Amino acid sequence: MFMPPKHRKSLLGIILFTLAASAVLSAGKGEIGLRKMKLGDTMPEFSLTDTEGKTFEYRHDRNRVLVVVFLSAGQKQSESAVADVAQVLEDPKIKAERFDLIGVMTQPPEDGLKTAFPILLDPDYKLWGRLGIIAMPTVLIVTKDDELSWIKAGHSYDFAPSLHSHLLFVLGIAGDEEPQDSVEARALNNKTTASRVTRHLQMARMLEEKGRLDSAIAEVGKARALDPDSVEPALVLGELLCRAGKSKEALDAVEKVQAASRRDTARKLVIRGWAKRQMGSLRPAQEDLLEAVKLDPKSARGHFELGRVYLAKGEKDKTLEEYQKALTIIFGDE
Repeated sequence: MFMPPKHRKSLLGIILFTLAASAVLSAGKGEIGLRKMKLGDTMPEFSLTDTEGKTFEYRHDRNRVLVVVFLSAGQKQSESAVADVAQVLEDPKIKAERFDLIGVMTQPPEDGLKTAFPILLDPDYKLWGRLGIIAMPTVLIVTKDDELSWIKAGHSYDFAPSLHSHLLFVLGIAGDEEPQDSVEARALNNKTTASRVTRHLQMARMLEEKGRLDSAIAEVGKARALDPDSVEPALVLGELLCRAGKSKEALDAVEKVQAASRRDTARKLVIRGWAKRQMGSLRPAQEDLLEAVKLDPKSARGHFELGRVYLAKGEKDKTLEEYQKALTIIFGDE
């Protein structure tokens, strides 16, 4: 994924890392894996050949649900995704439905990778490029009306339950109400303040995924009103305000946060540095962000924002170094 050392100082390398990192770190959860499409867009038609030489053609007006799993050969996350997809397919309700499920790879899978679905080959990255895929694995669900209904980029603990619930919904098995992610779908005890705060934060995450930042910010505001001293709502609010470009409000949101852990302290510093960078205060932003990544070296946002500070200061080598760190945290060795 990274450029050879001899090319790292080139302007092209800096631009590529900027595009990839900004797409990953600034997009909502539901759109994190695509640069050229968003939820509700029409899936483009395509034709690819599988590993056995058979051609799969996707055409509009087929009136058939399509699930596409983009995978990377030899990547552990992709192997985990394949196992999770197989688990989802074991549901008898899903087994009884007619829909298309395909995998897409740029090269044939390794011998040890066994899939329950055909693997199509896209060696020239044609479909990859049309969609703007930047993370593996990435799963897309397309409705019978050819609309992009769900995007899941990367592999996490909720991969299988999220895919399961959204596939049931698109297939028309789970009723008319669109599912939330697995964490958001857990039953909550609404009798306690903590559970009500959690419910508002979960709703905020769902709204953020749909690109409704103002509504998400309002939900987090409700959580803070319930428990003004809680750290998590304040940090989430600061992050959302930064994403919305409301830098001064983001600083105000985290000013009085009394973080108890190193990770939360780092998050607070990242928010401060993020907001100050947006406001053009590069030196204070750099100081906060350097302290943040020292406390939490695995803060992708911290390294990314530090890279943006260096880019604004014209320090290209440091810019590339921080973008590399951010992308390594997000994608692993791949």
